[in-house]
Amino acid sequence: MSNKKSNLQCMKFFRLVSGCVLLSLCVLFVSGCFGTKARVMHRGEENMVGSNKAGSEVYNPIVHKTVDKLLSKVALSNVKQVGYSEINPIANQQLCVYFAGVENKSMEELGDFREHLKVSINEKITQSDQIVIVSDRAVNAVLRSLTLRPDDLFAEHNTQNFISAMGKHGTPVDYLLYAEITSGTTESNRDMQREYKLTLRLIDTHTWREIVESSQIRKEYNNSAKGKIANWFKK
Repeated sequence: MSNKKSNLQCMKFFRLVSGCVLLSLCVLFVSGCFGTKARVMHRGEENMVGSNKAGSEVYNPIVHKTVDKLLSKVALSNVKQVGYSEINPIANQQLCVYFAGVENKSMEELGDFREHLKVSINEKITQSDQIVIVSDRAVNAVLRSLTLRPDDLFAEHNTQNFISAMGKHGTPVDYLLYAEITSGTTESNRDMQREYKLTLRLIDTHTWREIVESSQIRKEYNNSAKGKIANWFKK
């Protein structure tokens, strides 16, 4: 009788220990699923693809492609100027450009990518010896003194006052550079395709002529089971 009672107690104790272990494992599993786990990505590793909106996998390629196309067109424009006259003091000079920033006209909020895009475009452009980006601090100081915003520079008298003020500070401005992010969405039931476009507009402050270049990337978002299965076979 005593052996049977002892066996029952052992079984109860074993069940209690097993239950505690199982409960601990469940807690660890659930906390691992809902917690954040991070790692440092290796150089050359592909960017993570955002599940809900565009990220570096979209913006980085179109920045590089669009800036390259813009610089090529600027170089071609300078070559044409040299063709008109063998002695052209403007052709081989660097262009002083004020980069007014990134305007978001897409369906998505840019968040911290707005400044990131501006810095990326700035860095890419300054790798060329054709364009010099005027300091934001110098421009902002002049704009404040004139009580103007970047968008106000499209008015002729505002532009002339701005150029004159920048010249007095020893920082001439030949061109204004604007970047625009736009998007176009195609929906198919619960799935959709979104096209992202980056447009760079380089505007001559004297003639208002524009040099415009753009690049785009399409991205597919799948919410339906059918779309997810079809997308798996596209990889």
